[in-house]
Amino acid sequence: MKAKLLRKHKHRPGRAPGQIEAPEGAVPSVVTMFAYDLDRLEEVQGPSPDKIRELLKNWPLVWVNVSGLADVGLIEEIGKIFEIHSLAMEDILHIPQRAKVDEFENCLFAVFRMATPDGGSYTLEQMSMLFGRNFVLTFQERPGDIFDPVRERIRKGRAKMSKADYLAYALLDAVIDGYFPVMEHYNDKLDALEEGILTKPVQEHVRRAHKIKRELQILRHCIWPLRESVANMKNGENEFVSSDTQVFLRDCQDHVIQVLDILDSYRERVSGLTDLYQSTINMRMNEVIKVLTIITTIFMPLSFLAGIYGMNFDTSSPYNMPELGAPFGYPVLLAVMAATALGMLIYFRRLGWLGNGDNKKR
Repeated sequence: MKAKLLRKHKHRPGRAPGQIEAPEGAVPSVVTMFAYDLDRLEEVQGPSPDKIRELLKNWPLVWVNVSGLADVGLIEEIGKIFEIHSLAMEDILHIPQRAKVDEFENCLFAVFRMATPDGGSYTLEQMSMLFGRNFVLTFQERPGDIFDPVRERIRKGRAKMSKADYLAYALLDAVIDGYFPVMEHYNDKLDALEEGILTKPVQEHVRRAHKIKRELQILRHCIWPLRESVANMKNGENEFVSSDTQVFLRDCQDHVIQVLDILDSYRERVSGLTDLYQSTINMRMNEVIKVLTIITTIFMPLSFLAGIYGMNFDTSSPYNMPELGAPFGYPVLLAVMAATALGMLIYFRRLGWLGNGDNKKR
């Protein structure tokens, strides 16, 4: 499984601020809209700019979501409808941006990274959100998000969701909670990696460990600024976030800190798995060397005996190996050699050098 986590962007030096253009590889834009109050709800798929103006005028709260950033003309028109600053429009299309919160005259602008499922892995995409007194705008790089629970809450009950700042909090909370399945995904990968290292370590495990460590570093690089952004929204003095919503944002900040703590523990775990691989390899190598040493040690006295009786002397002299003429000399020598080898094996086992070491002398 491959995690698509980071993309590089191109920025032309000297370009005037506030210019917008579609990012490379952008997908067609799809617009959805919720307009509602406590009693009524109107959900529109693909509204035209005129329809957006009409709903914005007639409803106390609207949420416009744009998935895909290829249609620059449409995005620019939506920006004009909600009077979005040109610098905010540039940041929406100039991806990826570092997570941040900026305050403008008529809205609060937040940028963060959203983790979305992608074929068994996860993709990080930029999520831009603007909210004012009666509207919330969200811009995603591609269709597919983690906001379905928020949409269901709007359809079923809108008591708390009737304020723009609370809706913005609900969307932000969904983004932050979306990181927890990612953490579980990496926990499973680390468990599998650890099991593989303990059972049969191979060089591939080191490559996988470095790949996971790099992905975790990228995740931390994306999530760490989010901690500061949520703190700014929670503690900042602005007219767009009420004191009631700031209490809920405190919970978001706690979740961000929790995700960062999990990330740090996983990074330490990856380093520990790398050390475990080296230790396991060294231990297996020591076992191999120990077996070879035992075999060599056993054959040393056998080679000594074979070397002595392999020397060529005149056997007619009574001082030159008279036992060579013994009728049972060869079987006796083989028995001595076998007894020597067997005795050394028993001795080594009692020392704990053979087997699991349970018979080691104390």
